[in-house]
Amino acid sequence: MALLNLPVPRADGPWLARYHGWLLLVWWAVVQAACWHYYQGPRLFGDGAGYLDYARHLAETNTFASGRHLRYVGYSTFLSVFLKLGLGMLAMGLAQVALSGLAACAFYATAKRLCGGYWPAAALATLLFVSWPEVQAFNAFILTESLFTSLLLFALWALVRVRGAGSLGLAVLLLGLTSLVRPNGFIALLAAVLAGLAWLHQAGWPGRTRWVGLLLLLLAPVGWLAIDWLLGSISVTDGMARGVVICNYPPSALPPPATLRLPAPALSALAQLGWFVVHNFRYFSQVAVLRLVYFLGFPKPWHSVAHMAWAGLWLPLIYGLASRGMGQRLASLPIRIYLAACLLLQMAATMLTFEDWDVRFSGPLLPYWLLLATLGAYSLLQRRQIRRPNRRVVAA
Repeated sequence: MALLNLPVPRADGPWLARYHGWLLLVWWAVVQAACWHYYQGPRLFGDGAGYLDYARHLAETNTFASGRHLRYVGYSTFLSVFLKLGLGMLAMGLAQVALSGLAACAFYATAKRLCGGYWPAAALATLLFVSWPEVQAFNAFILTESLFTSLLLFALWALVRVRGAGSLGLAVLLLGLTSLVRPNGFIALLAAVLAGLAWLHQAGWPGRTRWVGLLLLLLAPVGWLAIDWLLGSISVTDGMARGVVICNYPPSALPPPATLRLPAPALSALAQLGWFVVHNFRYFSQVAVLRLVYFLGFPKPWHSVAHMAWAGLWLPLIYGLASRGMGQRLASLPIRIYLAACLLLQMAATMLTFEDWDVRFSGPLLPYWLLLATLGAYSLLQRRQIRRPNRRVVAA
């Protein structure tokens, strides 16, 4: 039950301090019911049919087939468990909702822990996370984003609690599962490696840091091949040549210049991408910036005014507080490096590939932005709390 970490009602203390955890849980349930009803969950949409077909193959043959869906093997394996048990899409969707609820509890517990037990900051962050409609809507679809978001939160929850071999093993297991759910899942594993190096350096073990750094350097070719394989299912260079900004939305494309230079088809996917960037740097930069704007801003041409106003109201505040939070020492430096590295790696991946027609790339990382923003807001909330009793004393 440590994962839930909900406040236990007591006879003393303010009412909100006693019951805010349960209020958040009720609000989460209301949001889930609304999303489930509005999107008619569980809903099979887009890539979901391919994941489900792969899951059926896995359940029937117990073998992993080749092809692009092997890159989403973690999610298809998750779906195949229900097929093995004779259960259908309803059970899959409800399981995603249940995991999302546990992930929301893990988010609250992590935010509270990083803020030294200060519940108002954790409660505000959790309220905003639970109330973000696009992110919570993932749970109603047979798509990777629901499980990916939950595993990102479970992995962080485990990372902040690493104290020995057992807790480290749990964190590594969750990070490994996260990396298998979808191709960009590798960002969590790579960010954790960077955080581990920072921890070794902080612990005063420069020798071990150098040895680990050397080992990672030797493993770099393996990482290159892995990323090259992950890119193999995406026409990255073709997308760049056509100026794709939002996938499957041609009106957002930036027309290429007449002087555009294309790499040789014989090169690997990652080598083609690098060649294109070097030889068309100005054009690449223009396309990459547009992708980043859509990634960070969450706007899409087909969103309603109210929808974009919601994002326009909250996102600048979240990003501003997150920048402030990176400098706060409430959380250890390795944890802050992990959070920032995940965000930066996903931003880089989007700039090098494309933004999605929805928020399937940016949405799962929103909780990490919120956690950094919580660190940035902590001192401001504490300052306000301290000033209030002072004003009452003067008035008396």
